[in-house]
Amino acid sequence: MRLKKITSYVQLFAMALSLAYTPVGAQEKTQNPGAETQTVKEEHATIGVDATKPAMPHTSHPDAQWFPDAGLGLFIHWGISSVRGMNISWPMIPGRPLANRKVSAEERARIVRESDYNLDRKPLQITPTRYWSMAPFFNPINYDPNYWMKAAKAAGFTYAVLTTRHHEGFALWPSAYGTFNTKLFMGGRDLLKDYVKACRRNGLKVGFYYSPPDWYFDRDYMNFLYGGAARMNPELPRLGPDLKPRTSEKPEAERIKHQAEYAAMVKGQVEELLTRYGKIDVLWFDGKPAVPNPTEVITIARIRELQPGIVINPRLHNTGDFQTYERTLTTDKVSTGWAEFCNTWTNSWPHVHGAKFRANGFILGQFVTARSLGINYLLGVGPMATGEFTNEIYQNMYVVGEWMKANGAAVKGTKPLSAGESASVPATSLGAKRYLFLLPQFQAGGMYTEDLLIPDDVTVTLKGASRPGAVRLLDRESADAGLKFDYAGGVVTIQVPATKRSMLVDVVEVDMPFGR
Repeated sequence: MRLKKITSYVQLFAMALSLAYTPVGAQEKTQNPGAETQTVKEEHATIGVDATKPAMPHTSHPDAQWFPDAGLGLFIHWGISSVRGMNISWPMIPGRPLANRKVSAEERARIVRESDYNLDRKPLQITPTRYWSMAPFFNPINYDPNYWMKAAKAAGFTYAVLTTRHHEGFALWPSAYGTFNTKLFMGGRDLLKDYVKACRRNGLKVGFYYSPPDWYFDRDYMNFLYGGAARMNPELPRLGPDLKPRTSEKPEAERIKHQAEYAAMVKGQVEELLTRYGKIDVLWFDGKPAVPNPTEVITIARIRELQPGIVINPRLHNTGDFQTYERTLTTDKVSTGWAEFCNTWTNSWPHVHGAKFRANGFILGQFVTARSLGINYLLGVGPMATGEFTNEIYQNMYVVGEWMKANGAAVKGTKPLSAGESASVPATSLGAKRYLFLLPQFQAGGMYTEDLLIPDDVTVTLKGASRPGAVRLLDRESADAGLKFDYAGGVVTIQVPATKRSMLVDVVEVDMPFGR
């Protein structure tokens, strides 16, 4: 069904309801940007990501200049957690509530005695040791990423980033470094090779996510209590991989030897990623290893020596080619350099049983808002343990793809408005055309289809503009596309009736053939 043929927003609402439904699992009911920002901040502190976002002079290599206009990327989180259909890595780390609560000595004793680090008086979700025991059962027998990438390409994605190894420590390729990868658990099967081939076959840029923090390799040395909890309550004991208090610590000499081996493992694995698979377009680090001078484990110079045209994020070296925003786009300013905003289609990065998809109007609203600021949008999904995407992923990709067919001109090759122009809604420009994005409205804090509000009449303005030759909705047949507008004093005022709105993002095209 083509979107431009759906004339009733009631029809579109019914379609969105049918596509968004999955069995309800544990998830957030409403959006809380402040809470999400705090969660990201605490997680980043735990893995050593610098929360500051310094100005970054990006690479000038010609092979990297695709990045600022990439628009839409697919972020694929996959690992052994898919065996249970649970969140990746973080479930093995208890103590999030303790990051914001200082407890008394009496309460601290009770918490340790009852292992109640989540302050809910329930058994801990999973220990690291039990989490890692999923590895022998990870066998994606139906893995064919060509299906993923074919659907992604049709939906308008231009690049993909796959978790080659998350904090959990399991590497998706047969690495010569470490002991927790497909070499020992899947007979040497290389899951990255098919992913790279699928990206290239379907015309997507190839991205590798890699976590320098490796909780499996560091299991005999690290504290498995949530970092924020340990900082707020330093009197709490350090927890081992069974989530019991550690009764002893490793000798200093042994720790120094381990750190050297840790650094060598990270360097060796990154070099494997950069030398085994041909050209790699994006290297997406996520944190620092717990070793001295972690930013020097592998230098940017060495990375560019192996992959001259690669684009690198700043989460290992505190500098890189682009800024990263996660979960919440904490800016309303046009980016002065390259930037990317990553978020999830459900509330989780990987596949989680029962997770419900956020409304596509919400997802597209984040996408166009990011593009109005010159920022890419990296949207997260995850395969099942079988190696397949769920039907819901494909169904929602289809909706996005149909929207892109009708409205892609507003986000492909466009730029933010120039300094002399402004709009009452997110907007982009290309030549004589301006594109104004009408985002669907949700109940306060809502982001799911059931939270959508019925569209209303809306008035939008474009300031600093010349008199338009025409104003129309992009996703309408020409006879029904025109909109009424007024022009006075360099301001275009446009009326969009509710009868022409949808439950997705509506795009108003303003054609100014005579310039400003």
